[in-house]
Amino acid sequence: MRFHNNLYIGDSIKHPLAAKWKLRVAAGQFHVHVIVISENGDNQLECFHNSLLKQKSFRRRNFLVVGIAGDYKEAVDIITKITQDCVAKTGTGNVKQFLLNELS
Repeated sequence: MRFHNNLYIGDSIKHPLAAKWKLRVAAGQFHVHVIVISENGDNQLECFHNSLLKQKSFRRRNFLVVGIAGDYKEAVDIITKITQDCVAKTGTGNVKQFLLNELS
């Protein structure tokens, strides 16, 4: 699991470093949703509860985490913010490419 340089963090996440560590070791957190760049075809972002990281199939995947949220609604708000940033800086809606370009 990798974390984006400009990680979007929701307001309800009080200790981002602790949340990142717990995500890396798949420790349970009740109120944490993860936003990652999608590896599936045309999809750009995926959002899921961190409990899925306990499954072996998820642990084997090398996710690029771009956001951490306290609940699903906050995750949707973060995805909206990422999209607004993308459109403001590039003029397009290609969020995936925007985030990958920020890494280089």
